[in-house]
Amino acid sequence: MGEKYPITRRENIVEKIHGVKIEDPYRWLEDSSSTEVKEWFEEQNKLTSSIIGQYSGGVTIKKRMLDLFLYDYVEPGLFQVVTTPDGPRFFYFFRAAGKNQPSLCYQDGEQGQRIVLFDPLGESKDALVSIDWFKASSDGSFVAYGLSEGGTEQSVLHVMDVEKKIILTEKIPHTKWCELVWLKNIGFYYSRYPLSGTVSPEDENYYHHVYYHKLGDDYTKDKKVFGEDRLKTEHPSLSINENCTLLAVCSYRFISSDIHVAHINSEEPNSLDFIPVIESELAVSKPAMYGDQLFILTQIEAPNGQILQYDLSNFSDDGKIPDGKIVVKETDGVIFDSYYNRFVVFDGHIAVIEDKNASSSLKIYNIESGKFVEDAGFDSHATIYQLVGAAGSDTFYYSLGSFFYPDSHYSYKNGESHLFYKPNLDIDSTLFQSKLVWYKSKDGTKVSMFILSKRGMEVSAETPVTLTGYGGFGVSITPVFSQQIITWVEQGGVIAVAHLRGGGEYGQKWHRAGNRENKQNVFDDFIAAAEWLVDNEIGSHTTIAINGGSNGGLLVGAALVQRPDLFGAVTCHVPLLDMIRYTNFQVAKTWSPEYGDPAIKEEFEWLYSYSPYHHVKDVKYPPTLLLTALGDTRVDTMHAFKMAAKLQNTSDEVVKDRPLLLHTESQAGHGAGSPVEKTVEIWKKSFIFRAQHTGLKIK
Repeated sequence: MGEKYPITRRENIVEKIHGVKIEDPYRWLEDSSSTEVKEWFEEQNKLTSSIIGQYSGGVTIKKRMLDLFLYDYVEPGLFQVVTTPDGPRFFYFFRAAGKNQPSLCYQDGEQGQRIVLFDPLGESKDALVSIDWFKASSDGSFVAYGLSEGGTEQSVLHVMDVEKKIILTEKIPHTKWCELVWLKNIGFYYSRYPLSGTVSPEDENYYHHVYYHKLGDDYTKDKKVFGEDRLKTEHPSLSINENCTLLAVCSYRFISSDIHVAHINSEEPNSLDFIPVIESELAVSKPAMYGDQLFILTQIEAPNGQILQYDLSNFSDDGKIPDGKIVVKETDGVIFDSYYNRFVVFDGHIAVIEDKNASSSLKIYNIESGKFVEDAGFDSHATIYQLVGAAGSDTFYYSLGSFFYPDSHYSYKNGESHLFYKPNLDIDSTLFQSKLVWYKSKDGTKVSMFILSKRGMEVSAETPVTLTGYGGFGVSITPVFSQQIITWVEQGGVIAVAHLRGGGEYGQKWHRAGNRENKQNVFDDFIAAAEWLVDNEIGSHTTIAINGGSNGGLLVGAALVQRPDLFGAVTCHVPLLDMIRYTNFQVAKTWSPEYGDPAIKEEFEWLYSYSPYHHVKDVKYPPTLLLTALGDTRVDTMHAFKMAAKLQNTSDEVVKDRPLLLHTESQAGHGAGSPVEKTVEIWKKSFIFRAQHTGLKIK
């Protein structure tokens, strides 16, 4: 008699939605705070630990991942430079070798001494407190930062006097994903969610509005300056010019955006009259302000992106914004990205990150003429992270990394790049290789994919492969250093990274071809990638595992139920899986422009056609591990819980060679903010599960 899955009771819940009968027998699992659900997922954890504990190689994999993680590291995604009387001052996250969390640091000049401003490890013995974000004032005298606990990203805003290293009295809650710009050193404009009790509990994840706060004031009396009467699902981003006379707000809705600007009256900074610059059904990135000039990266009339410049020197609060002029024209490369700073203005020029075939190059243009000046080229299969610079400077900064080496940081001045920080990780990137291949999807569309392996390695149908992708929100999956990738490849496996429709690798049209009513294209692209690998004897249906998280968890969940015969194993992290009820939880209404709204009949039909939870059948599924976390404030645990219950209901007992498992972390979230050792422990489970069921021999 084999091992049994935990007993999961079924309820007779049947709804008719837009005329379609929907059964939902595991709805009770949506309440993760109930005693019954807690007991249920604890039993699931015991089963998962028991089974995975029998797999070999866990100690080896964890040690190697920690070795690849715990080196001196300057995070590329959050890096700020300001101008002081003595020159540039850099603020950044730095994680020292062996530390579980990064600290907030600064240094004066490229060769200056690193000074730790705040170390979250001093706040928590178990490293569960993390710094989510920061923003320094324009002269570097103050820095605001957000702290949260347990990976929840539920930030509380704090302010530090940099020179004195004194934390001020400010302690503002509900500043998750906060946008902040300083008004000299007097106060700041910032975004936050509603204070508890001011809206219904279900709306506390929405209405992310902009407020003004004067240092020392009671935050509960901060005046709202932007957001009233706008869509509750919008997310604002802020930009202010160096003279603190103009404020720009970009209202972001994933696939569309608006931009408004206002004059700032220093006598009444909380009284602003905003004028629209752009009101668009297409996406616009965070604006940048330099003096009285506004620069915007947009997909309007340019699916790959173009940069517009608006002269605000003569606009009045009751006037019309002059039309923008194109300073960087659309090319065949993609420059648009909603998430990172893809351009920076410096010394009469504008530097732009341009992607081709999911790899980056750096282009320089003259602002006045719009003419291309230079291509600061790099090795292929690399990624440049966001560009940063101080207003009026002749220098800007960027980071460069790839699959097989972590990000190094560079300055650019007078036509030359200079390395000023290189991580001290001892790894020989020449031992590995990346290759870009193209394959045809179900409808004939050509899709690109990176194949990563040891250099010179012979690959066959017996080679263990992990196939991954994302395919959503216009996010580009470009080469970034990954401890998971390095470890899998070192052990003799292959990694395949598919650039699916729905992503941003090939511009707005590529994104649009994989969202909303076109979402099935994403799954078709992913399935076609696996079929191409099999046809080319890079793994087989028994040695190819699929791995994805968040929207990528939806991807592998859909692939699992649509082609259970095609994969040797599935690892599905913090996934969306019930696409009929997803908008009822956490911040998910924000994503309805990307996926669709189940309350609308036509959009319900799109969602129901692929919703993984609703397409589990009584068939044999490959080994599957679902991973979720109680502190996840983005994707609710209900998705993984209900999917695990439904999958396990297809089998009377645990089949040794195809277990269907669930693991729930109690003090972690969607991924951000978790201590290194907790992150690696989760990755280890996923890794050895795929290794066990694809035949990867851990040495």
